[in-house]
Amino acid sequence: MGALMRGIMAQLAGKQDGRPWRLLTDAGAIIAHTVRRFSRDGGFIMSGSLTYTTLLALVPLLTVTFAIFTAFPAYRRMRQQAESLLFQTLVPQVGDQVHTYASTFMANAGALTGFGAIGLFVTSILLFFSIETAFNRIWRQVEPRPFVTRLLSFWAVLTMTPLLMGASLSVGAGIVAQAQAAGAPGLTLLWTLVTFAAEVLAYSVMYLAIPNRDVMVRDALAGGTVAALLTEISKAGFVFYVTLFPTYASIYGALSVVPIFLFWLYTVWSVVLFGAELTATLPEWRAGRMTEGGADGLLSGHRLVVALAVLAELHRAAKLGVGVRRETLAARIPVGSIIISDMLETLRAAHWVDRTSRNAWVASRDLHQATLDDLRRSLNLTIRGDLLSVGRLSTRWQPEVARLLADADARDRQALSVSLATIFAVQEKDF
Repeated sequence: MGALMRGIMAQLAGKQDGRPWRLLTDAGAIIAHTVRRFSRDGGFIMSGSLTYTTLLALVPLLTVTFAIFTAFPAYRRMRQQAESLLFQTLVPQVGDQVHTYASTFMANAGALTGFGAIGLFVTSILLFFSIETAFNRIWRQVEPRPFVTRLLSFWAVLTMTPLLMGASLSVGAGIVAQAQAAGAPGLTLLWTLVTFAAEVLAYSVMYLAIPNRDVMVRDALAGGTVAALLTEISKAGFVFYVTLFPTYASIYGALSVVPIFLFWLYTVWSVVLFGAELTATLPEWRAGRMTEGGADGLLSGHRLVVALAVLAELHRAAKLGVGVRRETLAARIPVGSIIISDMLETLRAAHWVDRTSRNAWVASRDLHQATLDDLRRSLNLTIRGDLLSVGRLSTRWQPEVARLLADADARDRQALSVSLATIFAVQEKDF
């Protein structure tokens, strides 16, 4: 049994053949999978929702962000540079106008009373919670973090992002100044790389801090890099469209900045969510399995083996009187964290496992009494439905097929009437 499980696990995990051209093939497969995942998760719908929420929270977020620059003497001289970079990066063609309006709004926000400031803060919190909900959907996380933890994550993103951007801009400005003093060529390209690095950092911090999952730094950087590249490509396309097809300016006149700004926000959020989808996809790719449906996307036999692997880990931990965290299960069972999370929820719904107050998972059935057939039926790994009642279909062979399957099912139940604890004992001997 142990050898069988290891064999199937190896098939699930997949192996790299090491050929150089495989890198290009893998990259194409990952991007194609990410596009399908983005579409099935309703990425554009989530982008639209976040766009309008951002409009409400934009002023308080910018007020706090630029206040952080002012609070640190080393970054004060970078504030104006950061503001220009932000608005020119996020809102091409209309950045100066939006910058002017935003500066006025931020100045007005400073004169608000206590209740008004609380209202703006609540609006910012709602935006973060909306982003977190979208990210948790992408990472297939069902339950949110505790409220206090969510607030701390929000504060980390709000403070660390401008600080990291300020640090990158400060270092970059110093490098450019030295290069300029030395008369080195390519200063424009060098500054472009600096601003690009700042964008990558901003996206990566979001992908690291917001999801209710442990995200590897390299995955967040990969997602942040792709998101930054898509931002630059979108910016070029946006400028091209607005310049050659001034539809909004012709219709709205001076107010054209509003629909243009909305459309650009929508584009940016689409890019952010696509980068998040890619970041969430990479661990599944390394595990050798990319699936939109989690455990439900596995073949029946593979689902059974994953369920057994989860229960085996919990059974082993139970002997020590402890539970196992989801992250530990994902590390020990190489099929991907999404599949493990989905299987845990499936087993919990079937009353095989439960989660403790310390966020650890334990078996909720006596595995010395529960059989392999019980597990198979809990996972619905049987031929279900009355074969004699399929619409108006009526053939002479249906009763015979129903009888054969009933006999086979009876034999299977007898053969699989072995306790899971007995199976796991054999597995431990193999190891």
